[in-house]
Amino acid sequence: MPQDRNLSGCQVFEAANLPLNWDCAPLGSRIELAYGRGLREEDRKSGGVDVYGSNGRVGSHNVALVNGPGILIGRKGTIGAVHFTSRPFWPIDTVYYVVPRASDDLRFLHHLLDYLPLGFLNAATGVPGLSRRDAYALRGAFPSPDEQAAIARILDAVDTALERTRAAVDRAQGLRASILADLLSHGVGEGGKVRHDDRRPSDFVITPLGRLPSAWGLSTVERSFDLQNGFTLNAERRARFRKRRYLRVANVQRDALDLTDVQELEAGDTEFAPRVLAMDDLLVVEGHADRMQIGRCARVTEEAAGTTFQNHLFRLRTKGAVLPAFACLWLNSAYAQRFWNARCATSSGLNTINQRTLKRLIVPIPSTPEQQSIASIVEQQRQYLEALIAKQVKLEELKKSLTHDLLTGRVRVSREAKAAAS
Repeated sequence: MPQDRNLSGCQVFEAANLPLNWDCAPLGSRIELAYGRGLREEDRKSGGVDVYGSNGRVGSHNVALVNGPGILIGRKGTIGAVHFTSRPFWPIDTVYYVVPRASDDLRFLHHLLDYLPLGFLNAATGVPGLSRRDAYALRGAFPSPDEQAAIARILDAVDTALERTRAAVDRAQGLRASILADLLSHGVGEGGKVRHDDRRPSDFVITPLGRLPSAWGLSTVERSFDLQNGFTLNAERRARFRKRRYLRVANVQRDALDLTDVQELEAGDTEFAPRVLAMDDLLVVEGHADRMQIGRCARVTEEAAGTTFQNHLFRLRTKGAVLPAFACLWLNSAYAQRFWNARCATSSGLNTINQRTLKRLIVPIPSTPEQQSIASIVEQQRQYLEALIAKQVKLEELKKSLTHDLLTGRVRVSREAKAAAS
């Protein structure tokens, strides 16, 4: 290998750091990276064979190029991405597929290749794409076949739990969006259940917002809230000011504040006092490069009370008829998003809404108990979703830790586990 392609910084395995009976060998001695074959979309025929590119499955075909199971590695595009399939497949020309040269367990090879910094080789060498020569030079750690199978079995179990949790997160996100849409158009009936279209037609009425329960009222942001712009700093007077915590656009996420990075500005009492945030104030994003992010709203929590807010945010403070929790749901609704997108101004890549636009937004007003019920149902769904996301994060951390410990031999698999895997 030429000296200008030194990959020592990409090596993660050294024989001296591995168990004595493990083999530390270059990948090229254990696997072949075979080229895929181009298959244009217009040439693909309907069938049950998965077509793979560097991003994973990209379609289907009626003929397989390679019998499964198999491992695929991104050669161009998503370089170094590792995928596994248990079925016959067609790898296109942006991927390699793995042909074992030895008796290594295929699932173990998948976890090993996914652990190695294959994607980093592109940046380390400055050569576009993943070179087989560079990949072959990386060293892998290879225990005996039975220990490989036992390691793969453990990591597969974590992967299965992780895939199920990710699927549950996706389902919960879809369910939450569906429930929210139903609640904001049908409301809740007796027992806190969502009203459905099988109720009497007289229970609903056509409004500028669409079909809504006839018992609901309509208002506007201007009539229902006190509105204020954020803090604009006077740099010439900054020396006489004191440091104050303030919230920026980045802190205002949809439905909730992100307080992981709250910065400070310098402000005097006269400028600061009118813009001190109180619990249950609403902050609305005035401008954003992404049109889908303008108008996003979050409610001020107890932790954020007493801070101020920058001039790219609006503060809304309810006059009483609309509960802050319900108002936050409506301001983040699909209807509100369409309203912002249709009326925003664009300048220098920034999409903005002004006070006049915000004030004109129509707000539905159910009874206070119904607003409370709607907000409570959505909050329960949010908590359930957050619990699932937290579980996903923990499983991802477990997978990362287990992969490192098992593939480096820091944690050895018991004889019982080896026997069960064999």
